[in-house]
Amino acid sequence: MHGWSPLTLSTNPTPGAKIMLVDLTKALCQATFLPPSNGLPPRVKVQTGKTMLELLNYLEGQAGGGGSAPGYSFPHTPAPGNLTVGGVLAIDAHGTAVPTLPNDEFQASYGSMSNQMLEFTAVVTDPNSATPDRYALRTFKRSESDAKAFLAHLGRALLVDATLQVIPNYHLRCQSFTNFTDSVVFAAPTAATPPKDSFGDYLNRYGRVEVIWFRTGTNPWLHVWSVAPTKPQGSTAVTSPYNYPFADNVPEILQTILKRILNGIPEATPDFGKMAFSVTADGLDGKNVFGQSVYPPSRDIWGPSKNTLLYIQDTTLQVTANGYALQMKKTDVQQAVHDFTTKFTALLASYEKDGKYPVNGAVEIRVTSLDDPTQVAIGSGIKAESPVISALRDDGLAKQNGWDVALWVDVLTIPGTEYSNAFYADLEVWLLDRFSGTVARTLPEWSKGWAYTADQGPWTNTKFLDHIRQVFTAGPNDQNNWTFEVEALKKYDKFNLFTNPLLDRLFTPTMSR
Repeated sequence: MHGWSPLTLSTNPTPGAKIMLVDLTKALCQATFLPPSNGLPPRVKVQTGKTMLELLNYLEGQAGGGGSAPGYSFPHTPAPGNLTVGGVLAIDAHGTAVPTLPNDEFQASYGSMSNQMLEFTAVVTDPNSATPDRYALRTFKRSESDAKAFLAHLGRALLVDATLQVIPNYHLRCQSFTNFTDSVVFAAPTAATPPKDSFGDYLNRYGRVEVIWFRTGTNPWLHVWSVAPTKPQGSTAVTSPYNYPFADNVPEILQTILKRILNGIPEATPDFGKMAFSVTADGLDGKNVFGQSVYPPSRDIWGPSKNTLLYIQDTTLQVTANGYALQMKKTDVQQAVHDFTTKFTALLASYEKDGKYPVNGAVEIRVTSLDDPTQVAIGSGIKAESPVISALRDDGLAKQNGWDVALWVDVLTIPGTEYSNAFYADLEVWLLDRFSGTVARTLPEWSKGWAYTADQGPWTNTKFLDHIRQVFTAGPNDQNNWTFEVEALKKYDKFNLFTNPLLDRLFTPTMSR
């Protein structure tokens, strides 16, 4: 149950509907470390009710990692720590990272968490068992042909444990910059090398970059991570995660502006964005907007990987977000970022010119590598296959077009903001047109909003639902496409137990064209 999309509960459940929710955090929260053996890397077998923070703490406590930091970890993780492992694996969750020399090229997948799976146990009806009408536990190895359908299943299955490959833990530095203007960070490239201090420049230099941009005209909050075995001069060592307390408690001055927006004065939205930037810039320096020192400074922090990878808590301002993965060549990222932010700016200006303020949150931009199955070690001479419906799927079409990364774009706003659905719908149409053909492809970020219509909102656009089925069908062979995914999960859920209204609409075979 990680995210905004109604993959667990319907947005408007039918009164009297028979709904069963299973809280795996109450009992399925154990982990076992498995050292390297028989050609397999270090692994952790973890039950799916364990949270990511609990898992990372457990891995950090294991002896013998041999890295610069204690224990073991992953190349990158989602930013919230209070997500369950099961929720993360269901929707191919990810962080932000691309392998980059000299220090950041671990022998592991830099794609989704789902692609780290080597084995798992699921609750299934097994047509090949002596009791094909009964649900029971079955363990799947990654080498089995049907296993790839479970690696990102959106809730159409129930996994109780998973064995994930891990790497030696490492120290990670995170620097935060707020001194570059949006025109610099999002500048149009004029040569093969991105402009200095642009998003693509930092991507090429460090491989780990994220932008949080509060609105046009404000400087972006640029996160840059770098693997650093020893503490760099000027960095502050941190011994725990969540090092941006200013983001976890909405200050009174922001609450005041927000109340104005929600109480019928939407034209206060630009002030909210500018003040959000000021709170962030001051907070990174350890101060509030009045210049008082109230937080530990956090512009340059360093510590074991989880301490800078995890930075979003349950108390962070609740917003809704659309979300897309735009697969493309890494060399095309800066142009894509420029085009996206230019379109966002123009579309927002056209709405605000008409007195409409659909977006009062931030824009987030990240990059990850694709789910390279060659970086998954499942045994000597055995090849893994990419998760079928991961937005980071690495298939024949990606290889044919040279796509090696996914650019993640999200636009955030307060739930219920007037005209936001229409804005999201317009932006989605543009994304599908701009990132298509041999240049790129647009896939949904499952945990966010997608398939927008202006009048009904997300997950309601039948054309986009069909686009999803087609985009996971074009290119791959018959055993690694959308129809395979639908039929495989159906085969192991004979009585359609693991579903809901959205999944029923979505999980239909691809229609021929």
